[in-house]
Amino acid sequence: MVGRDPGVTWVYGLVDMQSFYASVEAASRPEFAGHRREDDDKTDPLLIVAGDPERRSGIVLAATPPAKAAGLSTAMNLGEALRMCPKAVVVKPRMRLYLETSARIHYTIRQMFPLHEPFSVDEAFFALPYPSALFPDPIAASRRLKETIWDLFRIRCRVGLAPNKWMAKMANRAAKKEPSGVVWWTEKDVSSRLHSLSVYEMWGLKRRAEILDREFGATTIGDVAAIPEWRLRRRFGVWGTIIHRWSHGLDDSPIDPNAFAAPNKGFSHRITLPRDFSEREDIAVVTLELLDEVCARLRSVRQKGRRVGLSLTYARFEGGFSRTKTLGRAFNAAEDFYPHVIQLLDRWWDGSGVRAVSVGVDLLEPESDTMQLSLFKDVAKRRRLSEVYDQVRARFGETSIMRAASLLPAGQLRDRSQKIGGHFM
Repeated sequence: MVGRDPGVTWVYGLVDMQSFYASVEAASRPEFAGHRREDDDKTDPLLIVAGDPERRSGIVLAATPPAKAAGLSTAMNLGEALRMCPKAVVVKPRMRLYLETSARIHYTIRQMFPLHEPFSVDEAFFALPYPSALFPDPIAASRRLKETIWDLFRIRCRVGLAPNKWMAKMANRAAKKEPSGVVWWTEKDVSSRLHSLSVYEMWGLKRRAEILDREFGATTIGDVAAIPEWRLRRRFGVWGTIIHRWSHGLDDSPIDPNAFAAPNKGFSHRITLPRDFSEREDIAVVTLELLDEVCARLRSVRQKGRRVGLSLTYARFEGGFSRTKTLGRAFNAAEDFYPHVIQLLDRWWDGSGVRAVSVGVDLLEPESDTMQLSLFKDVAKRRRLSEVYDQVRARFGETSIMRAASLLPAGQLRDRSQKIGGHFM
């Protein structure tokens, strides 16, 4: 992990690829590539990346600027998107291509800015000393990065520069509205630019922004900055201090080149369903499949977990719940977690149609070679069974051995086995 040298002024940057999946598709297809220009995103095709075009199912994962200008947006139901814009070109996601392109882009950024931290598949932080012989002009360096990514990958990007990572994220949002695609905020911009933004534009808050608006009357980030820290801590706990610092443009997070190599604090798996599921039994089948996946990953790193969670997202991706239950002991077998997940389902599900399901396990601890015996279960036999199960699947694939429940109409395992990250390869 890399921190700050107190004797050097550092400028932090966040580079974000524009409409990444859709841009990769437009750049890789000859019928579109020749018409696109870096300085004019209107030259992109009217294209969206979404679920299954043949069945008109799934959601919009990405859209080119012309598609967004036509009213299409991510998370929109594909059928609704096509009714709104029937001329849109719809392509299936190709996750292998996106991940390979992402890895090459991150390598390119690292070559230009050695102090680099991958943040997501299409975002990265970097930092540079200023002023310095290598980086005499941060804006010029950022523009060179933009030009290099376009020249190599035909993907547009935006860069936000600031005194720290959180401010760089906020500056990046402003850069999306700037023709040059580069914005540099300094400490002087906290009061003049940051504080005038809506509280809902404050990155990282999620639902806390609504609480700040409703309970504190804070409609802007400047309003949040005026709230005493003790009041924020009383309402949000340790998050109160984080919110207070962010509202003043402060963030001590260092650049971590090994961020993706950090040990897991938990494991989870999420699936977007091809249609709304309204039957408890169908949701239970999907939940069990996800638990099997999560537990297999736990066993692969010889860990167990004491807390299990279930999240449901309702129809049209509106509403839902996310609840957890902490157990008295740690487990890594689906059979041990499943009854507790079903309890969460029965207690919190309101009967609405379900479009996405997520299952997670955390509060991890190392798996011991010793085992807790039981009068009612053959623990040693179950462990051996799990080992064989994992070995067969590792050698012959996910569908080489599966539960009978996965053969039911609600089962998603066979379909998911053809995808990467929930999307077709």
